[in-house]
Amino acid sequence: MAGTAFTELPLWPRFERAARGRRRNPARLLSDYMAECLERWEDEKLDVEMQRQARRSGYRERDAVEIVRRYRQDKRAQRAAS
Repeated sequence: MAGTAFTELPLWPRFERAARGRRRNPARLLSDYMAECLERWEDEKLDVEMQRQARRSGYRERDAVEIVRRYRQDKRAQRAAS
């Protein structure tokens, strides 16, 4: 697969027709889709890392939710006081 242009892939003609049917540039649409996939994979990797850190921290999810809730309340109170 290395070195093969995406236009040579078996699904390309079908993808190209579908993209043009939506009035989209197929190459641009593919690029956008690839960027979304990379972003999603990075988010998933970050989520796994956050879960791992949360398990190590000893906090439970409800504890973390409570900490965040209190933090937000404190911030609101500080803004209201200024």
